[in-house]
Amino acid sequence: MNDSLTTSKKGLEHIMKWEGIILKRYICPAGKPTIGVGHVILPNENYLEITKEQALEILTKDVQRFELAIKKHITVPLNQNQFDALVSFIFNTGEGGIINTSIQKAINSSDFSKVPEKLKEWCKFRVGGVMKVNKGLLNRRTSEAQLFMESPKQNSSCKLMLEMTWDKESLKKAQEKLSKLGLYKNKIDGLWGPGTDAALKAFADKRGLILGNQPKIKISSEIYEALMSS
Repeated sequence: MNDSLTTSKKGLEHIMKWEGIILKRYICPAGKPTIGVGHVILPNENYLEITKEQALEILTKDVQRFELAIKKHITVPLNQNQFDALVSFIFNTGEGGIINTSIQKAINSSDFSKVPEKLKEWCKFRVGGVMKVNKGLLNRRTSEAQLFMESPKQNSSCKLMLEMTWDKESLKKAQEKLSKLGLYKNKIDGLWGPGTDAALKAFADKRGLILGNQPKIKISSEIYEALMSS
């Protein structure tokens, strides 16, 4: 699942914004030589000073293990912004942020509307034995939540390519899937009605997707494919 996705440039820039970027070699608090966006310099690397572009290239390689973690532990299709937001999140928290957590459960249940509040639960530090909200972490979680819920922008030509017109058979398949998800209670007949309309809207809302202006006639392929793979 999500095998074709990698962190976008927008996603990398998002991580750089919150992690910070240092273009000259320095020693981190753990005593290790570091550069760029928290990159620990390896024995075979001789970085002393890099450009922002080089920092992006290094970061692109560093996020690969987090991308693999998402692909392994998230079992529903994600859009680019959702994927980027999760990479940023576990770059900060470690893979443990999506393994057996309420965030993983909400996403894998396709209950995307709950993800922002679940992300914001990860904004505390232990101070004197008491867990307290860290304002910087709260701001980052809020930003990641906004990115997760933001619909990817598409140009008009892409929209035309990614829309499909309903026929009776495809609508019948959609109703069957919606019924299995508990969103559609009416007869599976391949005919459009208020029940189908409400069920599709509920599914799109849960996934953070946009249904479009004429769902009775046509729907985005992204929503249809997400529904078919649910």
